[in-house]
Amino acid sequence: MDLNDPDGLVNLRNLANHIASNLPEDKKVPIGFIAWGAPLFGAINYWGGIESIPRLLMDKGYTVIVTQVGPLSSNWERACELYRQLTIGSYGKYFDSNPVNGPRLSKTTGRRRAILFSQSPQEYADWKWSETSKAHFICHSQGGNTVRCLISLMIRGAGDLHAEYFSPRGRDNWAISVTTLGTPHKGTTIIDVIDNFLLNSTDQAIKLMARLFATMSFRSPEQRDYDLQLDHWGICRDGSETFEEMRQRLESTSGPVSKWVHSNHNGMYDNSIKGVSDLHMRAEPTSLSTYYFSLSFHSTVLFPSDWPPWTIDAIRSFPIPLVSFIREVLHSVPLINIGVWIIDRVLEGVVNTAGWAILPRLINIRDLVRWVTQEVLNRLLYETDYKVTLPPPGKYLPRKDTLPLMAPSAYAIGGQDLTPEQKSILGPNLGDWYQNDGVVNTESMRGPDDSVVRDIAAFPVSDINSDGVRGIYWHFGVNDMMDHADEVGIFIEQNTVSSAVMERWKLERTAY
Repeated sequence: MDLNDPDGLVNLRNLANHIASNLPEDKKVPIGFIAWGAPLFGAINYWGGIESIPRLLMDKGYTVIVTQVGPLSSNWERACELYRQLTIGSYGKYFDSNPVNGPRLSKTTGRRRAILFSQSPQEYADWKWSETSKAHFICHSQGGNTVRCLISLMIRGAGDLHAEYFSPRGRDNWAISVTTLGTPHKGTTIIDVIDNFLLNSTDQAIKLMARLFATMSFRSPEQRDYDLQLDHWGICRDGSETFEEMRQRLESTSGPVSKWVHSNHNGMYDNSIKGVSDLHMRAEPTSLSTYYFSLSFHSTVLFPSDWPPWTIDAIRSFPIPLVSFIREVLHSVPLINIGVWIIDRVLEGVVNTAGWAILPRLINIRDLVRWVTQEVLNRLLYETDYKVTLPPPGKYLPRKDTLPLMAPSAYAIGGQDLTPEQKSILGPNLGDWYQNDGVVNTESMRGPDDSVVRDIAAFPVSDINSDGVRGIYWHFGVNDMMDHADEVGIFIEQNTVSSAVMERWKLERTAY
């Protein structure tokens, strides 16, 4: 069996086919998917987009449980949500009682339950995650770090922070396997990209965010089209207040949205390099009872090093022709302006032919674009009071089939340099932190620490129960055709790998 293919998705498929052919099939163990909530607009699923991957798996005989966690919440909050939904418990404390850095409440109600996809729903009606009712986890993006946080809590417990959920220790064997797709195991620089873009307009951004949150959270949780699950921060309707009153409260500089943004208890911080470093300090990297697999992606191409064929025409169209510029400079110099006629003939003959051909040799196109961005466009934006900063070009450009909403972030991450603090956190073996899938740096997707990551080619397929197999992230490799949305089946380009896989699944579903 070949597990050395340069495409990680091929290695995943090869291993899956081998295991399916050589091990007894057990479709009764639920597969846990972590999602953001109910389908957006009632039609767009987190897993599958206009399709539903959980339903496709159900049609193949698998049982799938889709948990609904907060899209912007911290890993700790999401771990509590995940545990509650899988064990059907009640809410407990989110953080220590701290009126400055924590939410105003430790409990909330009215949350949606996990969604069950099964051909035998009555068999799983009372299913609860436990030592005798284990589960697999498939995690996308932050979901991988959320499950890592959860399993670590099952190992270590949480003391008084949440005695109801995490008082018992040594329960990590409840998870059979964890598979991560595009997870920022070491953080992502998209957080830095956003910070730099809004460098001069943080207050305005928080105010705009507060208006959006007010619109989404005005109704009670069970009535919302999309639930941010931030009620315990006060980001919800307070009693009988009107929408205008709620909006003004949330927009206040001392309001709950500003407090939430400036805390370290949110998804933005937890997905940053510093935030994930904090997770490393308080969480176990893996459980020795659990199988781990990871798959990396990128949707970028190298920024061109050569000038394109249209370079000469573009430069000649510059508002001030080079010939005119040189002529005016020479005319202003004493004595030289005597030979105006001769100079003009030389300029016409040399500059218009050889001159432009020399210019691309003096500067590459990326440096020119960087100069235009930093010295012209950003200065112009600043002078005209646009409080944003455009990112400079970097090592990579987004692929042409990247989801349009992610193309700007893929471009920006491709040029986002690591800070000295981030380099210190990541250590000497940095790798390439410019390649990305539009949201997460590819270098961050392998696993939380190189000491617990192995290439899938070394996976002992003949004896998966041997010592040293569990507790290791077996990295399938990198797929270079998918952006962050493609990874969960939300794609726009019909030639994307995910499209081919989805079409095959639909055909099999029809035959089934």
